[in-house]
Amino acid sequence: MNKSTNYILFIDESGKSKLSDIGDHFLLSGLIVDRDLHAALSSYMISLKDKVGIPPNANIHAFDLFEDEKIKIDGKKKRQSHKTITTLFTRLSHVVQGSEMVSFIVRMDKRPYKKIVSAFARKKKVSEHALNNYLKRNGLHDFLYEALARKLILEFGYFLEKEGAHGEVIAESRREDDHAVLDAFLLATTSSRYETGTLYHSWSQFSFNRIHGITFQNKKGLSFGLEVADLFAWSHFNKHYGKSRTSPSHAKNIRVDTRLAKVESIMEELCTRKKPEDITSSKLKTIAKDRVSEFTEALKQYKLPQ
Repeated sequence: MNKSTNYILFIDESGKSKLSDIGDHFLLSGLIVDRDLHAALSSYMISLKDKVGIPPNANIHAFDLFEDEKIKIDGKKKRQSHKTITTLFTRLSHVVQGSEMVSFIVRMDKRPYKKIVSAFARKKKVSEHALNNYLKRNGLHDFLYEALARKLILEFGYFLEKEGAHGEVIAESRREDDHAVLDAFLLATTSSRYETGTLYHSWSQFSFNRIHGITFQNKKGLSFGLEVADLFAWSHFNKHYGKSRTSPSHAKNIRVDTRLAKVESIMEELCTRKKPEDITSSKLKTIAKDRVSEFTEALKQYKLPQ
């Protein structure tokens, strides 16, 4: 990328991260954009929406561009001509391809940890529901999300160090679950969490020195970076883990699959590691050994309520 002094890391998710949630997979999408470029792209996005007849203040969710072919306007979803959606999607794809950005996708298979919960539930002779509630009370029901967010923030710190730049993190708000990203930020910038001399010890120091803040935005923020991060996250998740097309319209199914393939191609072009990264159990222990230990120890310490 061209040298800049300030960048933003946008973080969005797809899939369900909590161990108690239905589904075995989830992922986080990270998108690094130069701050000044992002301001220009946000202005372009407003203009693009206006040109295709979509109100500038309407947030574009990936689901709208794919399955639903609707746009939320004034709190209500209104169906758009698929030609309007295609035009918007095509122009947006061109501007993303033509801009300097860096993409990260980190994904997780929850099944190993769900099996651990199941095994402890049998051993303690309690329901998995009771055990998951116990983990929630101990702040561990969403530790996998926190660990993956930590990975993206550490990657961002390393990126900033290479660029000699500074930056901030902007994450889509999950409301009552925002603490998971906040914890990830605090722990990724605390080098004492990692053994001296290790890769993540260095990256944590970079993150502390170069990332100056974190912000949460909801859909009303109309952030170009979050909209594109959402586009990458949703399309990748649904291409690899989503259900088969259910629309009775063969033409619509073709449109959806074509859009998914296009986004996947763009994302891989921008992906710093050339492909999404699977966070295995062994990798997770190097990223968030402290949380993995706390998770295991909490299960061991579980006792039936008196």
